[in-house]
Amino acid sequence: MTRMGVRRGGFLGLVAVLGFATILGGCSNDKKLNISMQEAAELREKNASLEQALRDKDARLAELESQSPTTTFADPMSEGRASGTGNGNFSRNRDGNMVAEIAGNVLFDSGSATIKTTARKTLDGIASEIKRKYPRNPIRVEGHTDSDPITKSKWGTNDKLSQARADAVRQYLNNKGVQGRVEAMGFGASQPKSTKATSRRVEIVVVTE
Repeated sequence: MTRMGVRRGGFLGLVAVLGFATILGGCSNDKKLNISMQEAAELREKNASLEQALRDKDARLAELESQSPTTTFADPMSEGRASGTGNGNFSRNRDGNMVAEIAGNVLFDSGSATIKTTARKTLDGIASEIKRKYPRNPIRVEGHTDSDPITKSKWGTNDKLSQARADAVRQYLNNKGVQGRVEAMGFGASQPKSTKATSRRVEIVVVTE
């Protein structure tokens, strides 16, 4: 073989090696790109999952808050209460006494004087506060209804229903250690508020004056 043939063969071999190396380099780059795209897709999927979990959590919290029984207080502006200083579950009324007002539908089903299971936590908190802050004060439980006539209840009249509800709350407080100083009074529809819904209520009054 001539020198020219040897040189030509060597040159062609070198070109082949360089071409193969280029192909390998290209494959390597493609592989790296594929890995990066896969990682990005996985990150996007994880992010979407986290965002959905947060949305689910917010929705659950909103649901729990809407279902949680709450203690409501008299509105001093719209219902004639004095503004007074709030104190835990209680706020001061116009007479100078402390009052915790609980909506009727929180405590009882319609026409019923049986305390709901879901209302026990609210009453437990009130009983605990009475024992802690007002250990010697007289307590008055006042039942109130709206003016609609009683049609589907064994109590017959609003006065009787309001008294039965006040008695039920008094008994519950007695069972929680607030004993010997709790009076229950049913006012029926004689002390209405601005709406029928707000008229249906139980007020727990701590006599301080």
